[in-house]
Amino acid sequence: MFVYNSIQTHSDFRRGVGQTKTKRVTVRGKTGYKMVTVRGRHGRVTKKSKKRLTQTEIKCIKRCQFIPGLFKDCEKCVV
Repeated sequence: MFVYNSIQTHSDFRRGVGQTKTKRVTVRGKTGYKMVTVRGRHGRVTKKSKKRLTQTEIKCIKRCQFIPGLFKDCEKCVV
């Protein structure tokens, strides 16, 4: 069974308030999801978007290929 987990964390300062954006990819076997969460300055999740990965995205991840714009549709819901 193919198992893959990846987490990227970015901190930025907007409108006088610091926030942390986390991008996460999880694949187990033939299914997987991508998720973007935004945490406020006190560590609470303020915004969250979770979508399923398509079969072509899973194939590219298995081949260790870069996928430009992977989180683009998740970030539309968060902004």
